[in-house]
Parts: sequence; C-alpha cells; structure tokens
Amino acid sequence: MERRNFFKLVGMTSGAALTGACGKPGQELIPLLVPEKQIVPGVEEWHPSVCRECSAGCGTIVRVMEAEREIEIEGERVRQPIAAIKKIEGNPLDPVSGGRLCARGQAGLQSLYHPDRLRGPQKRSGERGAGGFEAISWDEALQEATDVLTRALDAGPQGIVYLSRPGTGTRAATVRRFLNSIGAPPASTTGVADFTVERVAAEQVYGWSELPVYEIQDATFVLSIGADFLAGWASPVLYARRFGHMRQGRPGIRGRLVHAESRLSQTGWSADEWLPVKPGGEQAFALAVGHILLKEGWARDPTSLPPVVKEVYEALDADRAAELSGIPFKQIREVAHRLSEATAPVVVAGASIVRPNSLEAVVAASVLNLLLGNVNEKGGVRAPSEPLLPEWDESRPRYEDLLQRLDKAEVILLDGANPAYQVPASAERLAKCSAVISFSPFVDDSSAYADLILPDHAALESAAALVPTVTPKAALTGSRGFVQPLYDTRATGEVLGQLADKLGKSIEVETTQKVFGAVFEKRNLGSEFSSGKEFAAYCERQGGWWTEAVAPSGKSPVKSIAALAELESHDADYPLVFQAYPSLQFSEGSGANLPWLQELPDPTSSAMWGLPVEIDPKTAAALDVVNGQIVRVTSPEASLEAPAYVNPAAIPGVVSMAIGQGHAHYGRYASGRGANPLLLVAGVFDRQTGVPALGHVRVRIEKVGERRGLVQFSAVDREVHAERR
Repeated sequence: MERRNFFKLVGMTSGAALTGACGKPGQELIPLLVPEKQIVPGVEEWHPSVCRECSAGCGTIVRVMEAEREIEIEGERVRQPIAAIKKIEGNPLDPVSGGRLCARGQAGLQSLYHPDRLRGPQKRSGERGAGGFEAISWDEALQEATDVLTRALDAGPQGIVYLSRPGTGTRAATVRRFLNSIGAPPASTTGVADFTVERVAAEQVYGWSELPVYEIQDATFVLSIGADFLAGWASPVLYARRFGHMRQGRPGIRGRLVHAESRLSQTGWSADEWLPVKPGGEQAFALAVGHILLKEGWARDPTSLPPVVKEVYEALDADRAAELSGIPFKQIREVAHRLSEATAPVVVAGASIVRPNSLEAVVAASVLNLLLGNVNEKGGVRAPSEPLLPEWDESRPRYEDLLQRLDKAEVILLDGANPAYQVPASAERLAKCSAVISFSPFVDDSSAYADLILPDHAALESAAALVPTVTPKAALTGSRGFVQPLYDTRATGEVLGQLADKLGKSIEVETTQKVFGAVFEKRNLGSEFSSGKEFAAYCERQGGWWTEAVAPSGKSPVKSIAALAELESHDADYPLVFQAYPSLQFSEGSGANLPWLQELPDPTSSAMWGLPVEIDPKTAAALDVVNGQIVRVTSPEASLEAPAYVNPAAIPGVVSMAIGQGHAHYGRYASGRGANPLLLVAGVFDRQTGVPALGHVRVRIEKVGERRGLVQFSAVDREVHAERR
C-alpha cells in the first residue's frame, strides 16, 4: 500500500466513532434475550499506536472491531457493545518498525485482556511479599498514598525512591515533573537491559549521549562483538529489518556477518561465522583486532586516535590477548584483514550479557570504527539524532546504585520496574522499607511487597508518545488513546498529577497533544500546518512525527582506553562459568505472564513453558546428564534447579540460562514456573558503571535425579555447521 493511501485509511479510522472499550456514553445495551444472529457485526478499523513491551518504541497499527461483553446493571445481565482490539502489527510509516513487529509486540494484546489484570486500586491485606490484597476505592487509595508521601517529605524528600523502566516519553516527563515538584531525586532503573554500558561507551568514544545507530543495511562486512542484535539487544525489529536488507536487499551484494559472543545466540546462528569468545574475553578480542589493524597498516584513519589511546593498541601482547579471548590469533588476524578489505565495514559493539569488564570491552570495540574511518559514513556508525525535545534528555531514568538507593529509602515507588526479580537482593530492602507503592497493573514479584497498588491502564488503553531507543530519524512515536479502559484503572501520569495536587504542588501532566504542539513550535512548522492543534491531530493519525536526523555537534573523540586486564578467575569448588542472558521471549523477565510468549519455542532448545540450563556435551557426559534431566546449579550466592539442555554449540565449561522464568508472583501463567537465573549472579557488577553483571560467576552442577522436566517443540537439535563449532 502506498504511503498516501495508508495515511488516508489510518486518518479516517482514527477519527471514527468506535472509540470506547466500554462503549460510548449513552450507547444502547442489548438484552441477553436478543439472539446473537440479530446483532450486526462491526467493521474493522485500524488505529496507530506505539508498542511499550520494551523500550525500542516500535510504531504499530492496531486492528479494532466492534464486539460485546456481558455486564450487570441493577441486577440484570445485559450485553454491552465495546471496541475490541483483535491484532497488532507494525506501522509501515514508522522508521523503526517499518511495518514489522517482534513476538513480544504481537503478544502485547494479551496484556490488555489478561485475566489477572487488577480491576482497581488494592491495599495490602497480609504480610509483605505474600501477595495478599483487598480492593479499595480510588479516593481511599489516593488519600493513603498522599499520607505516605507527606510523612516521607517530612522526613526528607531524599528518602523517596522512584524506580522505572527505561525509556523517554510523556510518562517519563511527567514523572520528572512530579519528583522535581516534591524535591525528590530523579527516577532510576534496575540496571538490567537498559543499555547503560553502551550509552556510557558512546559518550566516552564518540561524545554522543545516546546509543549509536549502526547502518548495517549498507555495510558489506559487519563484525558484531557482544551484541545479539537479532534477539533482544537495543532494537531487534529495526536491526532485523536492516540485516535482511544487508543480505538480500541489494542486487549482487550480500553483506557478511561475523559474530563474536560467548554463546551461539540468535545473531550467532544467523552469522556467516560465529567466534566463540570466552566469557569476559570481548575486550581482549577487540584490542587484538585494533592492534592488528595498526600493526599491519590496515587502519584507514590511524590519526583519529590520540597517542595515549593508540599506544594501548600498539603495546598489546597480541598472543596473550588471543589466549584470553579464546580465539586463535590467526583467526583474529583474518577478521581484521576482512575489515580492512571491505568497502563498507562496521563494528557493532554491545553487551547483551553484561560482565565486570563490559564497559572496557564496548569502548575497545567502538574505537575500531574510528580506525576504520566509518563514523557518520554510509554503512558505518552514525550519531543519534538531536532530540526533537531537548528538555526530555533529563527525564530518561538512569541507573544508580540500586541497593544503595533502597538502603536509604523511606518510600519506594515502583513504575514498571521489578527489582525483586531482576536484582533479587532488593527483595529484603522492599520488605524493610516504610512504605511501597506500585503502579503495576499486575501483582508481580515486587508489587507483592507493596502497601498500595494504584494500577495503570494497559498500554493499549492510554495515550503516549516516546522517543525510540534507536532510530534512523529524529522521531517521536505515539498516538492518542482509542479505547476506553476495561477496568477501574488510571493512567499513572494522571495519578501523579492528582497526588501532586493533594500535596499542594501543581504539575503539568504531559500529553501527546501538548508534546506534538511543542514540536510544532520548536520546529517552526507554521508553513505546513495552520496550528499546533492541527499538527498534533496529524501526528496522532499517522502514529508520530519523524523527520530527517540532525547529527549533534562534533565533540572530541575518545581520550583514554583501558589496557588489557585479565578477568579470568578460578575456583576448584565452582569449576564452571555461568551466564544469564536476556531471552528472545521475555527479555529481562517482563513478558513471562503472557501465555503466547510462554508457548513460543526457545530458539536454542525449542523449550516451551520453561527455560533450561544449557550445558556443553563434555560437561553433560561427565555428569551423566541428558536433555530434560533436572540439575542443581550452585553459585557462592544461591542455587537453583532446572532441566538440562545439552547444547551441542555450548562452549566447554560455560553454562548459560535465559532470563524470564522463576517468578514468585506474576499471574497464573508465570508464578512458580521454572527458576530465576538472576539469583546466581547476585552481587556481581560492571566495575565501572555498577550495573548488574550477568555473565561472570562461578558455579558447580550436580544431577538431581532421573526426572525429566523439559517440554520441547522439537526434540531434534539443529545441526551445528562446521564453521560455527
């Protein structure tokens, strides 16, 4: 469909009459005695929206049809016409999704109609952590929350801790205004899957405050170091589309991908060559590639590095670096040679599995793009665009030492964050805190500790605008709400505004209309639109505003870089290295309550309704373990039991497990299912940024018994190609 025709379609349907999930005011109710065959079925409509299942910010279109539900009015049960959402797809106009969507985005529909959604405000009725609640009215809930905050402010606003999911948008802007109004510290994240390492590295290497944009669609040779960009890293839909174009979108040109990571991930499976780097060996590998580029005279722009940085690469003990990386020097040299020969090479630097030296590794890998001279070049790495609303820069929640913040907390506000699951040591802090207030629409691991739950709308019920994590254009994606809430929930921004009023503070709650109006003013769009109101309506009809990217002003490149440092540790009691990694289905664990995702086969093991521990064949043979048998994995911090999967592509001595299962509380589909691998990695952090490290803890494994506990879509493993072994 052409853009013009699509826009007409979306424009007409977005302004149509079918706008109420609970029906329009005054709409007739249908008695149950009326036969269904006499009810005329509705026609479909498509509305623009934005996916909020992760922070990538994919633009979507949503299929809505007229439906009905049974309700009771004055003791009589009747049918009530409602607008029912049937399907979610990518918005073809959106520069991120481009009309595509991942499995998590498709499953977002189940968040709206989930049977375990909270129907209204809840007050704790039992011990903290038990998950017992009773319903109360919004007036009672707001008054109790106001009393809690008033006491906290009397004790000092620094004791108010607001934990949020990553992302910049209308919600984050409202949160910032609320916290500023009461003098509380800014919101922060748990540090899991928020790309803090990559952002800090981009600032240090390129002088950019946001994530780089990798132009792999125009590259001829891509070296990915630690970034599983086809699964859960940064923006998987955008990079999957770009990868497809790199492979098949250019007649006569097929780009080559080499992926260096410590497990055969989705990106590794799709690569021409997988380099099985030792856990923590990413820095050594990147330094070795840079050393060879300089030594052999293959670097295209060696003068881009200051002498102190260049010296680190040149003085490297290449043989030692190869040993620490686990990749033979000859193979590293071949990769460096291919980079030098490629007409458009690019190095994708990331930390899908954060380790204690991840920042050092991502910096070392990012500097390779300076040596290759591909910064802001076609097929290289581009700067993120200047923001459409610069004042939003400060509203994005950033990571701060989570446990330290919780130790000093008087009141904890939970907004989309689940610290009890993602950083298990925080659970005892939640239990000891004076008060916990959650805005979650579900009782999850952390909300179970809350004194009050003020449930947010489902994402599809509320208006929102947000800035995508990675975008090739200057973008602000969003739309208005097009269905009324199913239950007695309230948008968190609205609730924060009401709490501010009760506390004697007045804040402006950010809305899509105000945001797009602000863009109209700042971008001087008066020649194209008659007013900010008209422009806002235009943006809401097409699902956002996207314009050509404007690179930020140039800054000096990297000034220093860490020298090679050994990360390897040995412990006879714990002979294996364990790494937890974000799963394709659940990412950091937030999607585990959706049955569609539980039924989605794991790409590696094809496991369903559970995630196994991945063990290499040599270790499995020593333990006499086969697929499905239960094993106990023990680290110095904790232990867990889970079914084993003997992965023919696992690095010997390296044990891996996907994040997502093991929730104590998260609805009927996730509670008590499987084990949480984050229990084992507690207490390990990136040594520079302080974010939780998922991939450098020692463990031991023992077989529990002959019992099997692995449900697989296919019991036959894919063949591991010789070049990937």
